[in-house]
Amino acid sequence: MRQTTTALAILFSLTSLSAAAVQDNNYQHEANLSYTTNSEEVSDGLWNANYRYYFKSVEQGKTPYALNGFLAQESNIGANYQNFNPTDTDSYGVDGTFVFDSNWFIGANYQRVDVASFDFNTYAAEVGYYFNDSSAVSAFYQDGDDNFTETYGLKVRSYIALQSTAGIDLTASWAHNEFDDVLNLGADWYVNNSWSVGAGYTNNDSDDAFDVRTAYWLRISDSISANFNVSKVLDSDYDGVGLGLGLTGRF
Repeated sequence: MRQTTTALAILFSLTSLSAAAVQDNNYQHEANLSYTTNSEEVSDGLWNANYRYYFKSVEQGKTPYALNGFLAQESNIGANYQNFNPTDTDSYGVDGTFVFDSNWFIGANYQRVDVASFDFNTYAAEVGYYFNDSSAVSAFYQDGDDNFTETYGLKVRSYIALQSTAGIDLTASWAHNEFDDVLNLGADWYVNNSWSVGAGYTNNDSDDAFDVRTAYWLRISDSISANFNVSKVLDSDYDGVGLGLGLTGRF
């Protein structure tokens, strides 16, 4: 608990730094450290650290900061690590996406998960197409060892730029396995390049749920930004409010 509180205090204190005269320089390297939790038990949260390298420089400032990587449509490779103490779970993996000149892209990832006294590996692949400068559609497949349930599905995403505000990010996905079909829909309106408000809908064979959310991207310096998000599932069976904060380094 003390370690978590100290880390959160450091993240919050960094946001007090002045963001004056911050330049939206292009970047090829991105590193993130984030903590996601629930207001009911703040100390029982998920830590996530990841790094990504883009083969070509990515523009930021002309579109919402949170969407720069998606809208760049550039080949990239990445690595990640996650820790969830309540279940003694550690997960780490690598992934990559290659974008062809024809706007087709292929992706693959590997993840190893250690839970208490056992572990397992998962593998996934994705094939997709960028059908304009801000939209993509893809099909994916995931499987793993130790009787891991194979899953396949479809995803589509499109960002629509607006004149008076930044734009709207629309997402939809469908996933199928032998036990369930899961549909996810989302819409996030970017008031400007930093602040968004949105809503989502999830449906599976036994239940469905709506959520509302907001997120903010705070530029601290040319290389460092802080990220905040708050969400709420609109169902009496879900207690508390989802909370997330993090730091992003770009250079």
